[in-house]
Amino acid sequence: MHLNSNLAKAVIHKLGSFGTPPEFGIEYFSVGVDNYLRVIEEEYLKGILKFNLSSFKLITGNYGGGKTHFLYLVRNIGWRNNYVTSYVTLSPTECPFDRLELVYKQVVLNLRIPVNDNHWKEPWNLGIDFLLKNWAKSAEGNILSKIRSFESSSFTNAVKAAVTNLLSEDEEGFQEVIQWLKGEDLPRELKLRYRISERIDRSNAFRMLRSLVQFVNSLGYSGLLLLFDEAERGMSISSARDKRRALDNLRQLVDECGNARLPGAMFFYAIPDENLLLEGSGGVYEALKQRLRSSFTRINPMGVKINLEDIGVSARDFLSELGTKLAIVFEIAYNHQLEQDIRDESLKNMIEAALEFQTLDVSYRRIFVIGVVEIFHRLKEKAAVIGRDEAREIFRSKVRMLADTEKAEVESEEF
Repeated sequence: MHLNSNLAKAVIHKLGSFGTPPEFGIEYFSVGVDNYLRVIEEEYLKGILKFNLSSFKLITGNYGGGKTHFLYLVRNIGWRNNYVTSYVTLSPTECPFDRLELVYKQVVLNLRIPVNDNHWKEPWNLGIDFLLKNWAKSAEGNILSKIRSFESSSFTNAVKAAVTNLLSEDEEGFQEVIQWLKGEDLPRELKLRYRISERIDRSNAFRMLRSLVQFVNSLGYSGLLLLFDEAERGMSISSARDKRRALDNLRQLVDECGNARLPGAMFFYAIPDENLLLEGSGGVYEALKQRLRSSFTRINPMGVKINLEDIGVSARDFLSELGTKLAIVFEIAYNHQLEQDIRDESLKNMIEAALEFQTLDVSYRRIFVIGVVEIFHRLKEKAAVIGRDEAREIFRSKVRMLADTEKAEVESEEF
């Protein structure tokens, strides 16, 4: 993707608002994760997934510590290698991991086919309906005959009915079947018409997920990358009973990656703290701990855990490289060259001040990103070094802003 001024400005605006990663242009300010990404691409996306195998990785990192950013990078290399992706934000209300039927629903709604470099300014076409239409438009010959049988006969019949309706330009009929594929129930007469015998629920959610993976694989894509993000500060799981059920789903998912029913699928599950997930005793905890014990490294690509807090770069070096990269993005965005000596001295003070916030609950990386964008704007208006005290005050204001924002989000959920 070429970094022009429009893309650079979109990146700066997104980062400067709340410090959350934009869905585009993130490769221009990524730090310290290239080794992980290289191994994922070479060992998995270009390697074992091509042999119809599957894999699972657990991503760990503090709140604001780069989990979403990392998942977006994985999504980008997935698209580059012809994988369909689905990025799903887990939440206690819409998508708790103990309710796998709701997880399936979000996976299907967020399916995205590989996109080109200009996708960032195009409409986001998501979902199984767009996937099917795009495939039907480009496939040649008798496309109905190309649809194989999947593990669920209802899923197979629904896909065939959707394609039949597409070919006969029956948009209403197409949308009826798509609703079922998206996890909604259908009236009995429609189920009979389309030979759908099931309702997607907890009892068959795994089977539907496997059928979805088989379906995507059959369309000629390299496979499917599923990116689950516990993006909020708390886990998507509330009670102890729900947690045990979620852990059991996770254990089953890890085990499923060892069989042949998930061809070309790779699962990434990002959490802020593995202890939140695995603290406890009993069979399911021990079973999952055993499966998630090994660490993923360049020399051990079979490992399961990817720890974003341990990327082999010191906090100071991380912020230094990040700040320099963001300065370049800023200069392209505003077509304005910051005075290098003043910029570097200001960045140095910003880094030292940001490191003082390492013990806070909010990630110092996130605070730094928001603060440094404000600094660049100040330097653009007035070329004068930002001192350490001024940098501290900027960071304090960003911490207060983030705390207020989070409080408002929590209150809006409660009421």
